[in-house]
Amino acid sequence: MIVITAASGKLGTTLADAFKAKGLAGKVRLAVRSPEKLAARKAEGFEVVAADYDDPASLKAAFAGAETVVLISGAGTNDIRTAQHHRAIDAAKAAGVARLVYTSATNPVSASRFDWAKAHEATEAELKASGLAWTILRDNSYWSNNDALFANAKAGGVLPFPSIDAKVAYVSHEDVADSIVGAVIGAGHENKVYEIAGGEAWSAVELAAILSELTGREIRALEVPVSAFEEQFRAMGLPEWVATGVASFYAALGAGEYAATSGDVERLAGRPSTSARAYLKAFA
Repeated sequence: MIVITAASGKLGTTLADAFKAKGLAGKVRLAVRSPEKLAARKAEGFEVVAADYDDPASLKAAFAGAETVVLISGAGTNDIRTAQHHRAIDAAKAAGVARLVYTSATNPVSASRFDWAKAHEATEAELKASGLAWTILRDNSYWSNNDALFANAKAGGVLPFPSIDAKVAYVSHEDVADSIVGAVIGAGHENKVYEIAGGEAWSAVELAAILSELTGREIRALEVPVSAFEEQFRAMGLPEWVATGVASFYAALGAGEYAATSGDVERLAGRPSTSARAYLKAFA
């Protein structure tokens, strides 16, 4: 049995679809805080159970009988997120889980400009010392993180970004989900770290040029300070820890921390990562 935590989120949903496409729904248990949200998944063959990162007993029950747990990173400040992951690792050990697959992030070190990298650093360290077999997938920035920017660029002709020449090796949710499936059902992935990044990296200038070609209108990249992004997030009504955390992510992107490409998506998923042109076609 394979358990997916946080299964109602975007990655969890995409991952469930990926297992279903492989004919493996009957071997997957979806663990979610509100099981009623996934009631329709039962008809597809999935098992759906209640599990809350803040409730250790619910985690242990959800993990019972599982061989592999896919731990999708929680949400919250570094302290909250690290504590959530700690409870999940403890519950996996208590339930006799053989391997835990964790969705980390690119450059998970305290020195990163991305503040939430600290939680990934702590979780990776705890997981490696847990006694469990583990697989760590360090996800690069999702293409969809920029959907609002791409839509506004199409409408207004400007693609704003901090450090418009900085490259990012973007991936899609499908790239990550298919890589997780490969890591779960494939052989030889125990105690390995994979960089789930694109095979190519793209700057805002290059993305604007592709959008211009696809839409038939001139779109230019505009360099905007990270502080402007942070203020925009506050204006959207996001909590302060979210506004500063997401802004720090854009700072890390602009500093080139997410520029390194990788062949691990192709290695695990059996296909190339999603290209810029393939993703941006939807906005044309």
